[in-house]
Amino acid sequence: MINKDRLINEFIELVSIPCPSKGEKEEAELIMAKLRELGLEPEMDKANEKTGGNCGNVWAYVKGNVPDAPRLFFEAHMDSVAPTTGTRVVRKDGVLYSDGTTTLGGDDKVGIAAMLEAVRALKEDGVPHGDVQLCFTISEEIGCLGVVNLDKSWIKADYGYCMDIGGDPGEITYAAPKLYDIYVTVKGKSAHAGIAPEEGVNAIMLAAEALSKLPGYGRLDAETTFNIGLFNAGIGTNIVCPEAKFVIDMRSLNVPRLDALKDSTMALIKEVVEAGHGEVEFEVVEGCPAVELNKDHECIKLAASAAEKLGFPVELKTTGGCSDGNYLCGYGLPCGLLATGMSNVHTTEEYLKEEDLYNTARWTYEIIKEAAAK
Repeated sequence: MINKDRLINEFIELVSIPCPSKGEKEEAELIMAKLRELGLEPEMDKANEKTGGNCGNVWAYVKGNVPDAPRLFFEAHMDSVAPTTGTRVVRKDGVLYSDGTTTLGGDDKVGIAAMLEAVRALKEDGVPHGDVQLCFTISEEIGCLGVVNLDKSWIKADYGYCMDIGGDPGEITYAAPKLYDIYVTVKGKSAHAGIAPEEGVNAIMLAAEALSKLPGYGRLDAETTFNIGLFNAGIGTNIVCPEAKFVIDMRSLNVPRLDALKDSTMALIKEVVEAGHGEVEFEVVEGCPAVELNKDHECIKLAASAAEKLGFPVELKTTGGCSDGNYLCGYGLPCGLLATGMSNVHTTEEYLKEEDLYNTARWTYEIIKEAAAK
């Protein structure tokens, strides 16, 4: 069974290692050493050749002893957001904190620790299980670069679980949005603002007018959000601005709705800018595909059944955020997101209840057992 003290000690060891995005090598080497101690043969891919990091994603394969069981894939990322170097864990009243000078690193070491302990318990207990694939990715915090650049042919599984979302163990996210980033460049014409402003075309004003004509922003509906996150323009107060740039972040659980929103937004901006004698250029970047499972998918039902056996309250949810799980789904691997208890992530006030860490490992272990039983 899951050894709580061992699990907590291993979590503390994992978060003590410096692991900034693109600098996960020391963390990766520690994880690979632990995998070898478990009798596995970990491999590191070459994703870093595209990301510019100092190591690749780490993979490991646990051969099953139940041939017909669904093949499972568990994933967590190795990097943490800054400040992440020199983490010292403080234990108080059953809760793990940093000392306040760094993030704790539970995002996503809780997933890593749970995966390692679950496999360790499988081997110690000798329970029946199917094939299990483990993947520890790089540079998730700066755009999911590790999973974006992995070799999809390495994935050998029927269902996947991304161990990287807040909430209590037992909460399962079955849908996450598709994301577009639209980079907009509005071009006007420069002129001296005091001598001949009528000869210029002010790109700032054209961009502002176009944005003012948008039908809405923020939360557009229960499934869709729209944000202007960056705006850059101007080269001097005495110059009619020749160019303005802004970036739109739009995302939705409803992919047809999102695609229609993308097209209508660009058409509206183009119409307004050209009516004001300017020009506009668009660069559309697909930030991530959608997680599009339904509540009755076997991947989700398996995780829910395992949680119920442990007595965890089961809650099926959607999210407006994106993770490595979006890309795994986009590669054709049905992938749910399992809540791991991480709280106040990306801040120096981050914390993790010891019981949530323990229950995340128990849940991972039980999913593997439950899959073999089916």
